[in-house]
Amino acid sequence: MKIEEKVNQYIKQFKNATEHLDPADGRLKKLDIDFVRKLSRIIETHPRIKNGQSKRIAEQALIIASVFDMSAEEKGDILYAGLLIQLGKISLPDRLLTTPFYSMSMVDKYRYLGHAVDGEVLLRGLTQFKGAITLIRHQHEHYNGQGFPDSLVEHNIPFGSRILSVVSDYLAYLEGAMTGKVMFADAALSQLIIQKESHYDPEIVDVFVHVLRGATVEELKEIRVKAKLLAVATEQWRKGLVLNKRNKPLSTSTIVEIALTQLKLGMKVDSIYFGSEPYIRNCIVDQSIIDNVAALTKNNGKNPVIKIFLSMK
Repeated sequence: MKIEEKVNQYIKQFKNATEHLDPADGRLKKLDIDFVRKLSRIIETHPRIKNGQSKRIAEQALIIASVFDMSAEEKGDILYAGLLIQLGKISLPDRLLTTPFYSMSMVDKYRYLGHAVDGEVLLRGLTQFKGAITLIRHQHEHYNGQGFPDSLVEHNIPFGSRILSVVSDYLAYLEGAMTGKVMFADAALSQLIIQKESHYDPEIVDVFVHVLRGATVEELKEIRVKAKLLAVATEQWRKGLVLNKRNKPLSTSTIVEIALTQLKLGMKVDSIYFGSEPYIRNCIVDQSIIDNVAALTKNNGKNPVIKIFLSMK
């Protein structure tokens, strides 16, 4: 029996066995899990689909998901979608499963990417997997709206699909499925970083970098919080936003320039600049200002010009 026939038969048997069960029936949840695991194993009996690949995608995607405020149901959708992400590939000709993606003609690329929709179609009607089916459909959307099949943009792309895209493409780069050449981890990761904000959600890529470096979930959450604060500080710097602005300038007799290491709590700041761009003016230093200026210095590779009031009248 061909693998396509085996898959279709197994899905049909599962539909028939569960269509009369109450969704609240505890047995259905176990049947769902068993179904997904077995179907994933059947998919990977295909000679051109790597054994264990889907499990690896699902596991790493769940680590990323755990860093964000996602519900148990959303994480379940990511798990199921990860395990079944290659379902539609069973109907592709061998030449499309052995040709590096970047070497394909445009016609072949669209036929290959169509496996996401094929997978959705095969699972259609299994309402308990509605969330996972959606994630599978949108696994090849691009953050800039140039993806497949619906050209969704940024946060219109389901979050789980954005996670799965990062993980599955990373593994594809590692194994040579993208370029035809096996890559070391750093080279594969650099491909994701280069394509942040075009192909991939930049926040997810940043988290994934730390996942690959072995960070714990707790460390990842802390890193994410700091990254958000830095993003805010960077945006404020780029816009030349004045923080804690006073209606009247602080009066003083002398203004002096100091180094970042000399900046202390309670100091009265005349201005802090990065190059020609102002970060803050006329404020009292608190810990957030010290932290943000230090982070901006590290992130942008520019030393700030800090001027303070030496004494107050």
